[in-house]
Amino acid sequence: MCRVCLEDKPIKPLPCCKKAVCEECLKVYLSAQVQHGQVEIKCPITECFEFLEETTVVYNLTHEDSIKYKYFLELGRIDSSTKPCPQCKHFTTFKKKGHIPTPSRSESKYKIQCPTCQFVWCFKCHSPWHEGVNCKEYKKGDKLLRHWASEIEHGQRNAQKCPKCKIHIQRTEGCDHMTCSQCNTNFCYRCGERYRQLRFFGDHTSNLSIFGCKYRYLPERPHLRRLVRGSVCAGKLFIAPLIMVLGLALGAIAVVIVEEIKTYNLISGRTRNQTQHLAPQPVLLSDMLYCLKQVFICISYLLPL
Repeated sequence: MCRVCLEDKPIKPLPCCKKAVCEECLKVYLSAQVQHGQVEIKCPITECFEFLEETTVVYNLTHEDSIKYKYFLELGRIDSSTKPCPQCKHFTTFKKKGHIPTPSRSESKYKIQCPTCQFVWCFKCHSPWHEGVNCKEYKKGDKLLRHWASEIEHGQRNAQKCPKCKIHIQRTEGCDHMTCSQCNTNFCYRCGERYRQLRFFGDHTSNLSIFGCKYRYLPERPHLRRLVRGSVCAGKLFIAPLIMVLGLALGAIAVVIVEEIKTYNLISGRTRNQTQHLAPQPVLLSDMLYCLKQVFICISYLLPL
């Protein structure tokens, strides 16, 4: 049984603690860590304090997340003479006698064309190439765009940036669920985060889910919001197995009682008052099945999505 979703799925013990986690839960966890820029990723089992091996992480990531993870790894190892392409993340080393060239009137020497995606960009300011405009002026214009996008008008932001391809998208009508027209990424217009979900842990519209939008629950108190959502998540991880064990125990007790009833019926059938003894049994068995049903209903309420 998976230690996260508590379902009977094909599992493979983690190399660090040998605990059981299904492939789906592990992939969702690793993807979330990579999206937050984590390079050293801890084991998803809370009582284990080891870090997952790089090979384990890469094996369980999608192609897109694997590229991003390797990019973060390389980013932590490079010096100032190497930068990634803003579009495809291919690394380019810019050296002149072992150093980055000093600024001059002409900044055309900073013009880089990526050999992988052919994207043209400026090595100096790490932005798309700005012909005829120096880096300072370009950054000023880009800053004005970001400021305009973050301004609130008619109760909403002027625009929101796609979390994947980084283009600005303006909403004219509809709900907060947006789909980027360039990369088809689903994200929330209010907070700018991707839509994520995991069974038993909720989704982006859940108030108490770790995947929930920050504006749906205590938006002005982020520390309390993280504490509450983290506590709910931890409670589901630790309490859910106990509830499942309790349910299985009650089920086992019910099976034993039913077997006792069958034995009692068999013995009573040898007497002349067989009909009188057996008459209440269907009612007793029905009551027991009803009680068992209520137990599982209670369990389902304690494990909300």
